[in-house]
Amino acid sequence: MSPNEHNKTARVGFLTALGDCAQGVIGGFLVLNLVGRPTEFHCTAPVRPNRAQEILFGNTLECFVYGEQIAPALIGRVKTDLVAIFTNLPSMLTASPFANAPVCLVFQHARGEKSAESDRYAVWDRHSDSVKSDGIVATGVVAETSACETPKDSLDCAELFHESLTTIPFMPGVDFSLWREASIGKNRLALPRVFSTAERHETYDEILTAIEPFFKAIDSVEPFERIKLAVEEAQKSY
Repeated sequence: MSPNEHNKTARVGFLTALGDCAQGVIGGFLVLNLVGRPTEFHCTAPVRPNRAQEILFGNTLECFVYGEQIAPALIGRVKTDLVAIFTNLPSMLTASPFANAPVCLVFQHARGEKSAESDRYAVWDRHSDSVKSDGIVATGVVAETSACETPKDSLDCAELFHESLTTIPFMPGVDFSLWREASIGKNRLALPRVFSTAERHETYDEILTAIEPFFKAIDSVEPFERIKLAVEEAQKSY
């Protein structure tokens, strides 16, 4: 397939969940094309762990429900190959072993756009205060964070979007030393250093290059609001 043909068929997925384990969790998965138009949408019925699961899984219950029950079920319904899967919930990262595309985490937006072409990518490691941009190393913070730039009735960013890997609590089975943070414009993300399956192997740089074209038309935060509204609309028909 030529690059132009690939661009016409390339898709990315946005994965999230609404609710909580006590009342029931509803998962939603939105697939978008290169210009941000939806090509698929899937959601689950409410998933509510039973009392035995609550006792046996303890503080790993959320990762089990989100990453091992909801995420694999939704990913399995997708009919097209995906360049990457984005989630705003760290608990969903436990689904990485079940995914056929790299699962990436979306953070709050950085404040303002990066204007210089040399700053198109800015990457930094969780355990370092050095910022690397196109081979140049500088000391300091990449960008300050602010409230998400989404409609007034959007998801609560303070609850659902973290600022960096350092602000995420311990996630069973997720080693954040194997992840790197990046920004593309105002979009802030965390990507795996390596994604590898029997059919596919990509490095961090290859993943970053593959997802960049999507963020010319897609805001990394906004699709989660679409999922929220679509799930609420679907619930009305029950």
